[in-house]
Amino acid sequence: MTKRKEMVAAAAIGLMLWATCGAAQAQPVYKWVDENGKTHYGSQPPPAKPDAAPLKLQGSNGTSGGAGAAGKGSASARAQQEYNPDGTKKVPKDVAEFGKALKDSLGKVDSKQVPLNCTAAVDNIQYQADLMLEVGQKNVRDGYMAQADFDKAAPKIREAKGKYSVSDCQGAAGNKKSFYQCMSSSNNHVTGCDKQFKH
Repeated sequence: MTKRKEMVAAAAIGLMLWATCGAAQAQPVYKWVDENGKTHYGSQPPPAKPDAAPLKLQGSNGTSGGAGAAGKGSASARAQQEYNPDGTKKVPKDVAEFGKALKDSLGKVDSKQVPLNCTAAVDNIQYQADLMLEVGQKNVRDGYMAQADFDKAAPKIREAKGKYSVSDCQGAAGNKKSFYQCMSSSNNHVTGCDKQFKH
């Protein structure tokens, strides 16, 4: 995969995860600017800025208000839109940065452990998988992701979704049981639970 394709894929995944985060109530992502003017993102506000507010979704198009602020049909928005060589729209830099930061944040799990609840865990897994598919389809419709890229990713998400069930959870042991326990919390995302509890 070329560097450009990797960046487009990462940005598209970031957009999918961003929407998933907002809807699934995963850990918040904070944005702040340091004394040197550099923008940072993190799952916790910096000690010097404990009043920093978590970022929130500002629209329903999978992007920040900055990406769609000019209006969907606005001539200036269309004139400023840039495209990749494959014809997909370029993801705005701030959205790509946010997507990367969010992906990193979703890779972490909530330190507060909850009891194993197989029904809740499977519901969370199914919901997050369905939401990633839905947002991926929206990214294709909106021109941010190529249909071929979605067609490669979607079967993997569907296959992973099909591997988890309440009966499988009830018979799980070791890391798989820990994964289900991790997913029992609606504050966690499959990205973080899978990373911590490989099975």
